[in-house]
Amino acid sequence: MEKKAIFDEKRIMAALFLLLSAVYISLVWNNNVWMDEAFTASLVHTDLAGVISRSMADTLPPLYNIILKFTTDVFGYSIPVMKMTSVVPMLLVLLAGATTVRKRFGFRTAVLFMLLITFMPLVLYYGVEIRMYSMGFLFATLSGIWAYENVCEPSIRNLAVFVIVSVLAGYTHHFAFVTAAFSYLYLLLWYIFFDRKDLTRWFWALAATFVLYLPCLIVTLSQLSRVSGYFSMPEVDAGQFMEYVVYPYKVGITPLTVLCLAFVAAAFVMFAYMVCIKRKRDPEYIFAILCFSVYYGVLIFGTIISKIMTANIFVDRYLFFAVGLLWMFAAIMFSDDKRIFCAAIAVILAIGAGTYTLEIRTEYKNSADEEIAFLGDNVGKGDVLFCIGGHEELQNCIPFYTYLDSNGEELTFVYPLENAIETARENGSTLWIAVLEGSSPSEEELAMLDDSGLSLQKQTDFEFDRYRCEIYTATPDTFVKK
Repeated sequence: MEKKAIFDEKRIMAALFLLLSAVYISLVWNNNVWMDEAFTASLVHTDLAGVISRSMADTLPPLYNIILKFTTDVFGYSIPVMKMTSVVPMLLVLLAGATTVRKRFGFRTAVLFMLLITFMPLVLYYGVEIRMYSMGFLFATLSGIWAYENVCEPSIRNLAVFVIVSVLAGYTHHFAFVTAAFSYLYLLLWYIFFDRKDLTRWFWALAATFVLYLPCLIVTLSQLSRVSGYFSMPEVDAGQFMEYVVYPYKVGITPLTVLCLAFVAAAFVMFAYMVCIKRKRDPEYIFAILCFSVYYGVLIFGTIISKIMTANIFVDRYLFFAVGLLWMFAAIMFSDDKRIFCAAIAVILAIGAGTYTLEIRTEYKNSADEEIAFLGDNVGKGDVLFCIGGHEELQNCIPFYTYLDSNGEELTFVYPLENAIETARENGSTLWIAVLEGSSPSEEELAMLDDSGLSLQKQTDFEFDRYRCEIYTATPDTFVKK
């Protein structure tokens, strides 16, 4: 009878994994990208040496870019392929839920964990984005899970997995590594207070981590030494800090945000009931509350760093790496009682209806297909792009969309305006001018165009992802003699 129950659980886990995987995969079949996605996608539009060189010049580690280069080489340079590259790490977290989490914490915890990392705020959005967030989420979450595996079942294998996923977090994103660092801290405290005989294991893990991470550390220190020159996030003041405190619970639909906050509050009530009233001191409850605390530990660390550095490198999305462990807390707390477990599923699905609907709208509302076709039909060899107002959104996205057309022509962004005009003259090519909605040429830009004998001719309107803009041309044929 027990074997049959285990068999049925495995079948349910397999079905749930396939269903939730389909939720993620349903979001990749579109051509919408925003500025950061276009930047990353453009970065890999070169050979491998170029990808590594460009990554070294950026502010983040190279692992995701290298993998993205590999997948686009194998499966084709397209937006769905790139988005699927980001989805795969989320599917691997789901797989870890169906296997490792189920074996360690039980069937109900695994079900809740898998639902939570699919339907809670942020996870669908960052799980599909053509950036390194989903990959960092994978490694940071696995670092926490395998820290607990080392508590429950000490072995060389578990220690090796813990070190490897933690190091890979560092090769993916600096704050994914910060998230993993809290797993090291909590594992150290566990050994000190509860298992001193195995304390040397922690030092071996730390030494191995240092050796494996050292190449990335050298690059990171070089990147951080340059960061103040061109990169800074908004200052983390008191108001911003409070925004970050509730960031993982903001659905984008006020009633569902309130429901999400109530859900987390109920998890704390359950924790207090189990630990204070029922006097349970099981290691899994300690693990649960520590999982929750990782998010706020990273928040406090990032806030301190933002005050110390001359340029703030910390922003809300860097907290995403800790969200998987945060929801592990809720999964553990709501799994003991069958009725509470069912109620938790209902709440998660209600929130998920909102998060999925919003993400579908984000991915599919404004198709970029017409824009890609227009650029493919009209952009010629050596053509130049200038964006009125210097908006990075357009200077990243529009050239990227030209890469997707089969004619192979590339639209090169040139700044400032006088250089763009001169480059177009030298190439005998078209100068394209993009104007973001809400912007207009400055008097200085208008004067420079006029002095150069240029008159603008509107070609079309672009609307894709979250952007709207007008597209103009100023070709040699439109120069007027003074």
